[in-house]
Amino acid sequence: EADYLRSLDAGSWYSKQYKGEKVPHFTDVLKWLSFSDVQANIEIKPYPGTVEQTTVSVLSYIHRYWPQNKELPLVSCFEWDALVLCRSIAPEMPLGLLLHEWDKDWLQKAKQLECYSIHFNRKILTADRVKAVKDQGYVVCAYTVNRKRLAKKLFDWGVDALFSDYPDLLK
Repeated sequence: EADYLRSLDAGSWYSKQYKGEKVPHFTDVLKWLSFSDVQANIEIKPYPGTVEQTTVSVLSYIHRYWPQNKELPLVSCFEWDALVLCRSIAPEMPLGLLLHEWDKDWLQKAKQLECYSIHFNRKILTADRVKAVKDQGYVVCAYTVNRKRLAKKLFDWGVDALFSDYPDLLK
C-alpha cells in the first residue's frame, strides 16, 4: 500500500507546477518535521475497525523517528478510543480532542484524557464557548477556516490556532 501511494501523482490536481509531486511516507514527514520549525498536529484517522492498529502504528513511528531533544508533536483524533489508547501507551504525548459537534461533556472528556488542546469545528464555536474552554486552561483550535474575516473573528474571540486549506491566505 505504501509503494502504491508513493507512485501516485499528488500535485497535478493543484497545478502543473507540482506535477509528479509524490505522497510522502509518514516516516519522511516525521524526519522533515524533526528539523523544521513547524509545530506538528498529527491527526490519527483510522479506517473503520482499525482504531487500535492505526493508533499503535502512528505512536510507534513517532517514537522511532522523533528526536528526543525536540518537543513532542500534538496528536489528535475524533475517535475517543484512539485518544484513550494514546494516553495509555504514551502518557507524555500532548493530545488534542477533536469535536465536530458541541459536546456538553467536553470538559470531563478533556480532563480524563489530560488534553493539551481542544479542536472544534469552527461552525460550533461562539465567543462564550471559546472563553469557557480557555478559562479551563486549554488551547483552543478551530477547523477548517479559509476566510480572513472569519479567522480574525475567531482570533478576536481568543482562539489560539486555526487549521486551513489555504494557510497563506490567512497571514
